[in-house]
Amino acid sequence: MSWLRTPRALGAAAGAVAVLGLLWCGWTAWQVNRDLDEAVARGHAIQAAVEARDTASLDRELTALREASAAAADRTSGFTWSVLGRVPVLGDDARGIETTSRVLADLARDGVEPLVSASDRFEELLPRGGALDVGVAEELADPVARAHRAFAAADADLTAVDASGFVGRLHRQFTDFRDQVAEASDALGSAETATRVLPTMLGAEGPRRYLLVFENNAEIRGTGGLAGAVSYVEAADGRLELRGHVAASSLGEAPAPVLPLSGAEQELYGDVLGTYAMNATMTPDAPRAAALLKARWEREFPGQRVDGVVLLDALAIGYLLDATGPVNVDGVQITGANAVDELLHTTYLRLPEPARQDAFFAEVAAATFAKFTSGLGNPTGVLEALGRATDERRVLVHAFDDAVQQELAGTPIAGELATDPESEDAQVAVTLNDMTGAKMSYYLRYDVDVSATACRGSAQTYSAKARISSVAPPEAATLPDYITGGGTYGPQPGTQVLAVRVFGPVGGEVSDLEFNGVASEAVEVDQDGRPVAMTYVQLTPGQTVDLAWKMKSGAGQTGDTALAVTPTIERKDSTRTLPSACAGGR
Repeated sequence: MSWLRTPRALGAAAGAVAVLGLLWCGWTAWQVNRDLDEAVARGHAIQAAVEARDTASLDRELTALREASAAAADRTSGFTWSVLGRVPVLGDDARGIETTSRVLADLARDGVEPLVSASDRFEELLPRGGALDVGVAEELADPVARAHRAFAAADADLTAVDASGFVGRLHRQFTDFRDQVAEASDALGSAETATRVLPTMLGAEGPRRYLLVFENNAEIRGTGGLAGAVSYVEAADGRLELRGHVAASSLGEAPAPVLPLSGAEQELYGDVLGTYAMNATMTPDAPRAAALLKARWEREFPGQRVDGVVLLDALAIGYLLDATGPVNVDGVQITGANAVDELLHTTYLRLPEPARQDAFFAEVAAATFAKFTSGLGNPTGVLEALGRATDERRVLVHAFDDAVQQELAGTPIAGELATDPESEDAQVAVTLNDMTGAKMSYYLRYDVDVSATACRGSAQTYSAKARISSVAPPEAATLPDYITGGGTYGPQPGTQVLAVRVFGPVGGEVSDLEFNGVASEAVEVDQDGRPVAMTYVQLTPGQTVDLAWKMKSGAGQTGDTALAVTPTIERKDSTRTLPSACAGGR
């Protein structure tokens, strides 16, 4: 009868093997999880060591990161893990962990290591004593480029993974990791561009002259604020010198636009886009605003060539002062904490005469420039401040050197409006422009929310809404006329009127505009192949208005969508990447 027990024995043996296999797989999975946790911890330690400038710790933590990530990659590349990759339900999770482990090992070796080796030199990209060593950018070009290639490759590998079926915790961890790698890749791309163009822009090949334009968010414009104080800066062999300063308002009105305006620009903005330097920033397209400012400056000051334009707003100044420390002007201490209030409101109450305001702003510009170029304060903080301001679209740069601008094109600091109908990625912009002729935008608050809702063939559809509010006090009408406008341009003192413009994707549509839930008409304009819908909003003190609309992308735009909104006076981001609604989109 022993033959009757044979199948049972075989079954028991097979069961034992299966249990042993499961235990082994579980043990391997536990070890991989331990390795990945260790790698994450070492990554945080590296960041802390960089901030503390602790070279010994950097070397130790980098070695530990390489070892932990390599161990995870080894464990997920063998037979055991390949078996897990075929298990129903859990197989895609195992393959996702395998990709993560391999990517992390590659990054530790090819991406993080060159950055760590160069980390103690990044601060040398900032000026000291009014000058910057342009050779530093050239020396950093190779490690930054190597790191960017590694992170870009990792970004591509992670983007190719379909994480939709991952279990909850893994899905969250994977998408967080993927987004961080994508963000790092973008940042390194910008850093690589900087190392290539900085020598030329800082005068290594001959002097360069720039307009440094301080945008006043208290009177909102498409790129952030009206062009207020304008400084003329010369760069030669890395040395920066402030050569002159004017208030844009002092240039007055030109008899005709300084550059020909397109039909779309005439419909959207009128002649004032080109006749007033202050209004050049009505367009959200930084290259166009820069061209208008250059043309006006060179008309007013024929001997002063302009090689580029830098736009930055009051919050960007505040971020810099957070790192450099305060400046003292005319008995007023301006810090990162109070820069917005002082520059966008309090000065108008304290100095009611426009000439005195302009003089004060000129001194603030000079003091901030001197503080920044001196190299005093916290260099790491300055780099972080510039990075944050750039990410929030508060610093925009355009160069009129074709080779330099070609390098800048497509980076966040370029601030371009997309016009390429062949791109797989769409771009949406929502801009606000004050029509009150006043400084009431100090009391303006708004939020814009856009979501890709569906994929229709080769195009995406979007749902969008904006909430726009005035937080002005009930007695706002009693504020000085320079703040309220005094009714000069129509709106009663204390109210504000805004032009809201929605720039849809190239080749797409903007439709179904609603104003507080009621269907509303919009002015529709085609600008270089992209639809623009324009409407007007009037706000009394304390009033809130809700807008809603729908959009459609152009054909073939199945990738992610870039959203840019006019920066607010609140410390928050004005750009966002909208995940694609189409299969395969990030």
